[in-house]
Amino acid sequence: MANSPCVADEPRAYRAIFFDLDGTLLPMDLDEFLNAYFARLIGFAAAHGYDPQLFKKALMTGTHAMIQQDGVRNEQAFWQNFATVYGLDDQACAQAQEVFAEFYQTDFCRVGDTVTPNPATRKALDLLSQKGYPLVLATMPLFPRMAVEERLRWAGAQGVPFVYLTTYENSTSAKPKLAYYQEILDALGLQASEVLMVGNNTQEDLVAMELGLDAFLITDWLLDPIAYDKTQVKHGSMEDFLAWVGTLPACAGQIQ
Repeated sequence: MANSPCVADEPRAYRAIFFDLDGTLLPMDLDEFLNAYFARLIGFAAAHGYDPQLFKKALMTGTHAMIQQDGVRNEQAFWQNFATVYGLDDQACAQAQEVFAEFYQTDFCRVGDTVTPNPATRKALDLLSQKGYPLVLATMPLFPRMAVEERLRWAGAQGVPFVYLTTYENSTSAKPKLAYYQEILDALGLQASEVLMVGNNTQEDLVAMELGLDAFLITDWLLDPIAYDKTQVKHGSMEDFLAWVGTLPACAGQIQ
């Protein structure tokens, strides 16, 4: 791992570690995942009588609404927009929600069939847990909890004691908005300076540094839409991160 100015700074006394999922804990190409996910979900819906083209339009509109909005739960934003585009009344919307739930309980697991977990990921998570660090899954909150937990399984992180997972049920914002990170800090009673954010996206994950979080950029599946100067932040592979975790002291203090 290349040293950077951040590495030479006074070490932080972290009270929690935030993790991104896609491309960080979960080693998969984001575009490939989204294409496979949308194709399988639309096909599942078509088999249940939904018009594929209209369903796709409603799905994309609802997803876009979650990313753009602030102030209401993402779940509410998604279903309001999905129902409007597809023309569903309350009863039909409830039925659509049941179809989505059935999909996540059955076919969704097949999207992850080609994922091979990185052993260093689980080792890093387990070592942090052993050192007493509360772990937070700070993933883009566009999925229900059942889908997020399934995707953790793909990453080999099933059973890891995350104290908080961002999902579309408990979030009212999305990356790269600062409000997304502030909402997690507020929910857990943390100060930004007490937290390390671990992610692979220089825009969506490193924006947390604007609030005062420290960061470690995972470069295995790096996404760099803003041409970020990596020397300004701790960075390296997941194996590098695991080695760095080994140098950390025990957690500075538990979340109350």
